[in-house]
Amino acid sequence: MPEFDFLLKIALFQKSMTIQKAVIHYFWDKAQPILEGSGIHLKPVPKSWTSLRHNYFSVLFITTFFILEIPIQRLILFARLNHCLRSWVTACDNLLDNELKEIVVSDLPEDAQTFKSVHTLLLTDRIFFSFLLDAVEEGTISRDEMVRLLNISLTAISASGREEAEEEGGVKDTPPPEQVLYKVHLAKTGQLFTAPLSAPLALGDIHLKNSIVAQVNEGLLAFGLGCQILDDISDLGTDLLDQKYNYLAALIQHGNRKQEKDLLNTFQPDPSEDSNGQLAGLYQQFPEASEKAFAEATNQLQRSLTLLSEAGLPLSALNREMFIKILIKVFHHPNRLLNLRDR
Repeated sequence: MPEFDFLLKIALFQKSMTIQKAVIHYFWDKAQPILEGSGIHLKPVPKSWTSLRHNYFSVLFITTFFILEIPIQRLILFARLNHCLRSWVTACDNLLDNELKEIVVSDLPEDAQTFKSVHTLLLTDRIFFSFLLDAVEEGTISRDEMVRLLNISLTAISASGREEAEEEGGVKDTPPPEQVLYKVHLAKTGQLFTAPLSAPLALGDIHLKNSIVAQVNEGLLAFGLGCQILDDISDLGTDLLDQKYNYLAALIQHGNRKQEKDLLNTFQPDPSEDSNGQLAGLYQQFPEASEKAFAEATNQLQRSLTLLSEAGLPLSALNREMFIKILIKVFHHPNRLLNLRDR
């Protein structure tokens, strides 16, 4: 059984997955006429792209819209806009990391890695505006509200973008792990996980002064931090190669294990020798620091799901434990992770 499908036994997750599937197909429907006459043709939506395995973050965000009692038409709009945020972030990650995780599949050449991401950015921008025009026409939002949503569409992900920009030229220092986690990763990833709330916050549908909203916001922030730590564990080699901040590297550098510290300081990553993804398993050479990193990731994820459950997310203690165990298991197998990430 696919890793996260146990969540579909929970009615709210099943309902949220149904909405996310509709969002993906509507995104495709919007793209078709925009591309008409361009010479670029969409391929059908890959079946796997409408599975929970490919959308577990997006579905989690939609469940939070439900527990915050956002009216259904606005909720659907926010789910559509969140898919655009996801597309923008994924395309930008592709360009910054020289990789390709596709959000749109077309008949563009297979090796057109850079242009595919550029095209996704341009196409998504037009789809986003089309979503807003539809919402105005349907009476879901007013024109003034549309302007507000336009204004926050970039600012919602700007903190993350700023941090990516700071690291793009490579970093020379290794701050303490607490600083990497609560300064660097809080901006780069934590606030990406709270970005889906930016639209209902901008329109006044929810308010951070409300204790439940604040709890959901804090829960999503912690979930993002937990996932980023897991990401740092599997990305240790590539982050060293690209000179990026990495929580595991900070634990090693500021830890008391001289053997691990010496190994880190003498390690010279060679991408030409990484055809089989050996860099993804580099963390195994630092067992003590990796154990601490996994423990902190688990702590953040447990805190996150506890906060979200207390706010109304119908996840039992057993289901929370299972969710976290699956995430940890997946991140322990980086080759499987490559096909599972939802960004």
